[in-house]
Amino acid sequence: MIDNRLNFNFHVDYVCEKAAKAFNAIARIMSNCYGPRSSKRRLLASVPSSILRYEGQVCIAALRSKQNRVKLNSTFRLMVVRVASAYRTISSEAVCVIAGVIPISIMLVEDNDCCGRRNTRGARKLAREKSLSKWQQEWDRAENDRWTHRLTDRTGQPG
Repeated sequence: MIDNRLNFNFHVDYVCEKAAKAFNAIARIMSNCYGPRSSKRRLLASVPSSILRYEGQVCIAALRSKQNRVKLNSTFRLMVVRVASAYRTISSEAVCVIAGVIPISIMLVEDNDCCGRRNTRGARKLAREKSLSKWQQEWDRAENDRWTHRLTDRTGQPG
């Protein structure tokens, strides 16, 4: 879905709406207080996450717009909050670390790197290491959630 300015706003709107519908259908299965463990919640949340990541190269172009980044992040945040069984007041950085889920913007860059290195052996592993390193740097630079950062600092890696 391409609009006349080639900024992919319609595509991002469509993908976010589709992922939100899929997530709402799955969320009926997962109660927020009791129910499946976080590992099963993470598996169930991978469906709408895959919908958001499906057209990775288009979404990479769409990430140039702050409006599109906000839409993708807010849709993704709904899923991660449910995976972590957290309150909605938790910050996006902290909930991703607690749930052990890489933020969507970093995942899209990783997918784009892997797409560019299709015939390279171990491309996914290298891209994942780069993503984890970037995620750690973002987590270390986050101004909010210093208390959560101190709790997770013992492991050396988020999630």
